[in-house]
Amino acid sequence: MLWNKINVNSNITLDNDCYLEITSDVKLNIIVRENVCAKLVIIGNNNYDINLELDSGSNLIVNSLNKDNCVNVNINLRENSNITYNHSSLSIMNSINNFNVNHMANNSVSNLNNNGINFHDGKLVFVINGIVSKNLTNITCNQKSKIIEFDKGNSKIIPNLIIDSNDIIASHSAFIGKIDDEEKFYMQSRGISEKDILKIVYQVTLLGMMDLSKEKEEFNKRINEWW
Repeated sequence: MLWNKINVNSNITLDNDCYLEITSDVKLNIIVRENVCAKLVIIGNNNYDINLELDSGSNLIVNSLNKDNCVNVNINLRENSNITYNHSSLSIMNSINNFNVNHMANNSVSNLNNNGINFHDGKLVFVINGIVSKNLTNITCNQKSKIIEFDKGNSKIIPNLIIDSNDIIASHSAFIGKIDDEEKFYMQSRGISEKDILKIVYQVTLLGMMDLSKEKEEFNKRINEWW
């Protein structure tokens, strides 16, 4: 597996799986070709903007692991295109994440899953806009967001559904909270240290929604480094 280190603004066309490590502040234009099924994997410790275009009939899974960065993602979906975007952020200082999903044609599907860990007095924000144009049919537009706070951080989730059609399935959910004390006590009673409990919660929160394959080893390596 080859990780492509990205440190300049780039145009990328996907016709197979792609693994990116963002090593500088960049802007990316990414096109998924017609009828292509692919996975895009991102590791980011720098700020980045992505404009993501899915051609007709394309299917994309995104797994994105980030730390203390600002991320802006704009997604345009054409007919019969399908995206599942799994975005995870660790915030020790500040992490601002903005997503716009534009359903521009019939039979398009979007599922956005945002998960975060907020340490100390960091700021972690998810803003998610699901936008469905007028007179479209058979649209699915779903959002799920979760942030676990370990201290007194500043966390915020702003989920928006901007719908101008009737034939849709749309939902959003948002949760901000701390580790459940009863679950923590139960794990401690089984001999698990507090540090290891936090690490388990950390890994499950950041990676639990992802269908990991080749990137699993590298994601766990980064989590251990950041922890």
